Amino acid sequence: MGVSERTPGRRFRGATGLNFAQWRQRACVVHSLRHLAAGTPVTRIAADLGYDGPAAFTTVFRTLLGRPPSAYRAAE
Repeated sequence: MGVSERTPGRRFRGATGLNFAQWRQRACVVHSLRHLAAGTPVTRIAADLGYDGPAAFTTVFRTLLGRPPSAYRAAE
């Protein structure tokens, strides 16, 4: 591509305001909402999204939305 390794990251941040890891976390949480509403277990969602376990997924979910996935499911 003729650019340094950092250039794509800088361009991504400039376009989204987030680094790739932050963007990926948000994309995973948004994607999970549909599955939670359908009743998919958190353990399966976490595994499907590549998290080490449900606790890691729940931590990210709670950080971004302010409540755990189980509370979101109960609210629906």
